[in-house]
Amino acid sequence: MLTTEKQIEIAIRLYENNAYGTTYGKGLYRKALYNGTIDIKRPSVKYLIDLHNYDEWMNQAKTDMQMAVLDAIDDVKNRLYSWIQRYDPVTKQKTLVYGVCTLDLTTLSMIVLVGDATFGVEERWDVDAKPCRLRGTGVKSPQLLATNGELANW
Repeated sequence: MLTTEKQIEIAIRLYENNAYGTTYGKGLYRKALYNGTIDIKRPSVKYLIDLHNYDEWMNQAKTDMQMAVLDAIDDVKNRLYSWIQRYDPVTKQKTLVYGVCTLDLTTLSMIVLVGDATFGVEERWDVDAKPCRLRGTGVKSPQLLATNGELANW
């Protein structure tokens, strides 16, 4: 059951994929428009997302869980979609979790749905992304940021 009383704090950082359209193997192209992270404050968990158009995202589905998600989600104009992977910074391992992230390119509204039994995260967030100011050269800054908490406390 999705909780709504005291929502878990998150911060979503989206970066334009500068490698978009380049190859990473014979016949394999990078097609994500944005790469990003979803950081959860408590419990401390990091997730990775790659936002694609609907057709590219749909064609990545391999598991029964992903097929079930596809049955519940329709293609919406001007929206990007991503599967969600939990990231372990110690082992650098990525683990697919139940869920999906969407970004409406017109309004910058985001929907994030995560069901991660390992960390007890079963939540839906509706947040609005905001464009970020670019910092100095050499500093990697996100192009879009969405949060439901105060970033100064992170």
